[in-house]
Amino acid sequence: MSLAIMSLAISVISICISILTVWLTLFRRGRLAMTKPAALSFEFENAPPMSAKIVLRALLYSTAVRGQIVEGMFAKLKHKDSSQTFCLWIYFEGKQPAVGSGLYVGQTGVAVDHHFLLSVNPPPYEFTSGAYEIEIFARLVGKLQPVKLSSASVSVADEDALVLSRRGRLLFEINPDGQDYVAHAEASQSHR
Repeated sequence: MSLAIMSLAISVISICISILTVWLTLFRRGRLAMTKPAALSFEFENAPPMSAKIVLRALLYSTAVRGQIVEGMFAKLKHKDSSQTFCLWIYFEGKQPAVGSGLYVGQTGVAVDHHFLLSVNPPPYEFTSGAYEIEIFARLVGKLQPVKLSSASVSVADEDALVLSRRGRLLFEINPDGQDYVAHAEASQSHR
């Protein structure tokens, strides 16, 4: 009789493990995640009108085998008492730009350059000195609310704000400890 009970217990455990495996691999949605950007920049789009933009490279990945479908992404830039949404998302896979209108992200991830621009015919936006908070959001298929993927804090010095006012570029590289960003200003081509 104990052999029958032991066989039944092993069968029940085996079925439970099979059900758990199916749920983890086929049905569990998981979540979309993003690595902390190693570099990001404030710069300006070359096409007229010269519009402010945020550029970063990061890996998007799903925490489940099933993967996620990104409908769109946007960035919120907070500075002092104001907030600006950069709602036009373009990503680059190699040299080819794609207006962000859908991207499948599996468990192995997708590493692309993300460009966040202001909407079409944007009001002028000027980067000034001070502390900035950048938040990255994604809109996922089947979800009503955007999901916050990442945030980063950077600081623009007075001399870097002057470079940006002349339509230069300000690159922020993350410190080796992964905590803070260091800024490197690059003058625009017309001011070199």
